[in-house]
Amino acid sequence: MLIVTNRNLNEENLSNGVGDHRAFGDEVNSKGPNEVRLAVANKEGEKWKVELVPEPAPEDLRLENLPSKTMFAELRERLTRENKNCVFFVHGFNQSFKKNLEKSLKLEQEHNVEVVAFSWPSNPGGFKTREYRTAKRTAMASIGALDASLEKMSGYLKEPFNKERLASCNVKFSLLAHSLGNYLFQKYIVDSVYENETAIFENIILCQADVDNRKHAQWVERIEAGKRVYVTINENDYVLKWSDANFQRDRLGRTAKKLNADNAVYFDFTDGVNVGKTHGLFYKKTNNVVKEVFTAMLNGEKGEYVEGMVFDSRSNSYRF
Repeated sequence: MLIVTNRNLNEENLSNGVGDHRAFGDEVNSKGPNEVRLAVANKEGEKWKVELVPEPAPEDLRLENLPSKTMFAELRERLTRENKNCVFFVHGFNQSFKKNLEKSLKLEQEHNVEVVAFSWPSNPGGFKTREYRTAKRTAMASIGALDASLEKMSGYLKEPFNKERLASCNVKFSLLAHSLGNYLFQKYIVDSVYENETAIFENIILCQADVDNRKHAQWVERIEAGKRVYVTINENDYVLKWSDANFQRDRLGRTAKKLNADNAVYFDFTDGVNVGKTHGLFYKKTNNVVKEVFTAMLNGEKGEYVEGMVFDSRSNSYRF
């Protein structure tokens, strides 16, 4: 998988640009939160291999040899060749680099997609409530890094194929923001830097969003998606319950009230078989309907077509 990150680089854990899950740490890049590095990660047995994408010396940097352009071009070629879909994944709170790698791998395995992981330092450590506030400040500081990543990805992926290859290309890109990753995504959407970079994504999934339910339509309706915007809900979500209790009430991912964004399709998975208090709905084992809904959404298809979910006009959501 391709990693895009504004985490700090742990040089002592790298040899010739190659290391393991300790290659990146839990602080922002030493050059600032807008500084992004690219890496390729693979799990070999029980160990992770993380390889930095080489960067030319500043004096040798040219438009044609930009690391981001090279890697996204290779990604597009590989996905086209393998006829595989791709998910841009923005993780949530309290995620070390290793945790982010493991969840990204589970996402790939569960839904047969390739992941591009935007890895931000959401695990600053310390007393939990203080750590949470620090992570939210870091999310705010990471807006520029997310914007630059999506702008470059959007630009490179839009570069034209010839007509024959364009006609035969069935690859779909989707974006998944999970938990507090939605706070970062929200701030990016309402920031003045946002244009229409997210239009490259067929589906945008706001999964168990740790953001205010109140007035969420005001920013959700600003999201530019190729096709659809999805919002998932579990009223028994134990992680969002903690967020409710300690900081603010009515998290979007835990509230089936006022689901009123005109461009959003809502899925309320509450009380589904084995759903329980699950927060990681996109990768945890619950039931086949939940899995199939996520597989459809993450592969650029319509989740509402999955058998087992019925639209409830009273709540404006799909329910079991």
